[in-house]
Amino acid sequence: MVAVRASDLPQNKRKVGDSMTADEALELARRKRSEIAKAKNTAESESLNGTSGIGEALDSTRLDDEQEPDIETPEDPEHLIGFARLYSGTLCVGDEVYVLPPKFSPANPHASPEPPKVKVTGLYLIMGRGLESLTSVPAGVVFGIAGLEGYILKSGTLCSQLKGSVNLAGVSMGTQPIVRVALEPVNPGDLNKMITGMRLLEQSDPCAVYEVLESGEHVILTAGELHLERCLKDLRERFARCEIQAGEPIVPYRETIVSAAEMSAPRDRSLPRGIVVATTVSKQVTIRLRVRPLPTAATEFVEKHVGTIRQLYAAQKAQERSRQEADNDIGDSPDHDDTSGNSQRIDFISVADFKTKLQDTLAEASSHSDIWSNVVDNIAAFGPRRTGPNVFVDTTESCQKL
Repeated sequence: MVAVRASDLPQNKRKVGDSMTADEALELARRKRSEIAKAKNTAESESLNGTSGIGEALDSTRLDDEQEPDIETPEDPEHLIGFARLYSGTLCVGDEVYVLPPKFSPANPHASPEPPKVKVTGLYLIMGRGLESLTSVPAGVVFGIAGLEGYILKSGTLCSQLKGSVNLAGVSMGTQPIVRVALEPVNPGDLNKMITGMRLLEQSDPCAVYEVLESGEHVILTAGELHLERCLKDLRERFARCEIQAGEPIVPYRETIVSAAEMSAPRDRSLPRGIVVATTVSKQVTIRLRVRPLPTAATEFVEKHVGTIRQLYAAQKAQERSRQEADNDIGDSPDHDDTSGNSQRIDFISVADFKTKLQDTLAEASSHSDIWSNVVDNIAAFGPRRTGPNVFVDTTESCQKL
């Protein structure tokens, strides 16, 4: 979506040779009458005083009741025009099309809520900063389309029918907005204007995101400091048209995985590097977590025997169901069909053989066998999706193991 001023739309521009409207003719006549009356008063004052200099002085100091009042400049509202490309068929003004959201599934086109149907109110050929009106658009043309305001946030797919439609999904941006800034109007009465302006900015800028926090703060996320300055300028001058004050920019901290030798030493000198200790607010629970890279051979072994891991979860879920008699679902295994997107062959072996072979694989692959000793008996979960090559090991005695 692209924000365009109302005065820049082709239907609001006067073409060369066009006649004036009735309101424009009345305004022009009023100004002409005012100029004639002012000239007549000036001539009369000069004839009474006999000198043009005194008449000019009196005319400049006289309180003229016919002085034109200050005319306020009318507001130039913003309109959202869709920036689109037609892949097939011909689109004309007045046609009705379905607006497919990014999560629309062609397999179930009539699922609730059904995509809305909107009417195309205008088509434009985008010529640099100018727009030219069109009545129809053939396939392959990049053009502007009006009538989508309120139906598309940032991107979407337009189709003439739901059956057999193709969802082109959204436009993936190369960068995500990371600079978070809280905004508030200088005048509290302009809060609604600021909110409306931020929503328009979010629709017109593909990399800007508007959020309302639980605390009630109105926050905008931008790609950087320069992008933030441009968004604030557009809010003050175009979208909100009010004075806005911004808080201090906040850039979120992103964590990553590094080797233990590169980590800073923990506060407790008795703990080795690579251990993170966290305590709850109540001081009742303390969690100590350590991350280690799994040997490549063990990772390949786990990915190869995904079926056995599913059997483990199914058996555990069946035991819980027999004890509690609460849920008739045997497990969450249908949500864990794909582990890593590869096409490796899945082997099924018994649980006992799986544990023995996994322990042997860890012992053979690692030069420090003491690290992985008795690890299999303390495995609490696999991940991601409970069947992936990541292993969660719990060394506490009260935790239920697989």
